[in-house]
Amino acid sequence: MPEGPHTAQLVSPQASGASGREMPAAPAPNGDSAVMAGLAQPHRWTFSQRLAVVYGAVSLVILLCAGAFTWWQASLLAERNEELAIAETRRMADRIGSALAQARQGVSVLAMRDPMAQGRDSCESLLNSAHLTMDAIVRHLFVVGADHRVNCSTLPSAAGITSTSSVISIAELTGRPVTGVLGQSRVGLGQVISVAHPMRREGRPDGVVAAAVSVDELRNLTAPHLPDIAGLRVWLFDSGEASASLVGDDEPMPAPPAALHASFISPERPDTGTATEKGTVFIQARATDDLTLIATIPEQALRAGAPLEVALPPLLLALVLLGGMGALFWSVQRFVVVPLEAATRRLEAPDGALPAGDAEDAASDVADLIRRLGATRATRDEAIRLRDMLLREAHHRIKNHLALVASFLRLQERQLSDHAALQALRAAQGRMMAIAMTYELLHDGPGSLVALDQMLERFARALAARDMAEGNAAQVQADLEPLEVPADIAVKIALVVNELATNALKYAFIGRAPGTVRIILRRKGAGGFTLQVADDGAGMPAEPRRGLGMTVVDSLVRGIDARIERQPGPGTSFLITWQPRPEPPRR
Repeated sequence: MPEGPHTAQLVSPQASGASGREMPAAPAPNGDSAVMAGLAQPHRWTFSQRLAVVYGAVSLVILLCAGAFTWWQASLLAERNEELAIAETRRMADRIGSALAQARQGVSVLAMRDPMAQGRDSCESLLNSAHLTMDAIVRHLFVVGADHRVNCSTLPSAAGITSTSSVISIAELTGRPVTGVLGQSRVGLGQVISVAHPMRREGRPDGVVAAAVSVDELRNLTAPHLPDIAGLRVWLFDSGEASASLVGDDEPMPAPPAALHASFISPERPDTGTATEKGTVFIQARATDDLTLIATIPEQALRAGAPLEVALPPLLLALVLLGGMGALFWSVQRFVVVPLEAATRRLEAPDGALPAGDAEDAASDVADLIRRLGATRATRDEAIRLRDMLLREAHHRIKNHLALVASFLRLQERQLSDHAALQALRAAQGRMMAIAMTYELLHDGPGSLVALDQMLERFARALAARDMAEGNAAQVQADLEPLEVPADIAVKIALVVNELATNALKYAFIGRAPGTVRIILRRKGAGGFTLQVADDGAGMPAEPRRGLGMTVVDSLVRGIDARIERQPGPGTSFLITWQPRPEPPRR
């Protein structure tokens, strides 16, 4: 056969017979048309795929929540660590300030006693005695005369040396005790802090008592109380920008950032400041008027505990939740979804057989369960239909029985001559008629609701006919809006209307022309109503005598949680208001 496109041709039978050839077969559809047919059908996700998507989404939410919680807790932990570092620096500064204050107090006591009053030997003895009672941070005591020469000292080699300390000059000029700045000792004591108090003799300045506080001893004083923070460095910093290392290697202090000074003088945290620069946290705390402590901590050290103390617990909890949910989803997939899908395919199969590879016992059990559920549903529908039929039959029989009893009462009327007994029988007939009409409507309509407007319409016609049969000409008018109420409410409303309308027809028009009795029904709120029974007769006295009828009315109204009130004339009018009880909230 030659290559190229093939075209099917219609060949008549004659031509086919003549040529002796068979008609060529139609070409089979190519693969592209099958693919297009498959693409035309919308993709439907299986329940297993949806379950996997839900599991993935829930897992993602759990991981995101765990990450957000970890980040939040890590931030709180870092803030807490920073606050702890600030508090420790503050306590260290207070400890140094307290030690310097005690040294200044001891010097002030010596200055008040005038150590040089009894000569140099007595002065040295006094200084040595006082030195023994002071803290170890006070290395030596000195008495400097008005000529700035050391008159006596606990360090014998210092006697006669001329002091050039600015602290001595400031104490003499101000006449007040001074805690000085950092300085280098001229007598081999290393870096010291000078504390001085001026002496006065006969009201005139007469030298200064001074103490040299050793920076090394201050370092020993703070060492036992250092917080366990990796990379912590602390320097003592004075107003002249001189510094001395208290914690860490004896290295120059790095230049503090400008933000540290701004934070230090801010009123938010008095005498304490913090700033961060290039991964280092700077903390400054005041020790005295001229001395402050500056601590540096690597920023990473404040956050080092976050991954272990914060991240691990929520991540472990998230993994446990994911594992538990995975096991739950796998169980649902294995023991519920797969059997149900197999059962569905079995039910959809023409002969009820499972396709190859789906013949599982669990699927068979589920398929049988589905069939039984279908049979149970059909049985339930049949039971509901049978119940409704029996209820309608019961309502019909009750109505017939009430009509039969009413007929017996009418027959009994003919044999009575007592007017009171006759009225009692007629009242009983009216009540039975009201109940019978309710059951008649229940028989005619579906469900347990009664069309109250239809019942009152029939009742109005029956009252008018009965009144006419008794030789009266009063009219009974009904103005009713459509409304359905439960059967028990309808029965009691019918009895109430019977009592009120019967009383109106009986007593409202005595001694006057026949009037009209009106029955008005209006909707109110969700399922409620107002019902008015009124006449244009003579009306009731201000304090009417309560008979059996009104007693029955009050009892029936209370039984349905309604409210009845008498309205002003002309005539007599009663208004009944009823609202359904609110349903309790479902749990």
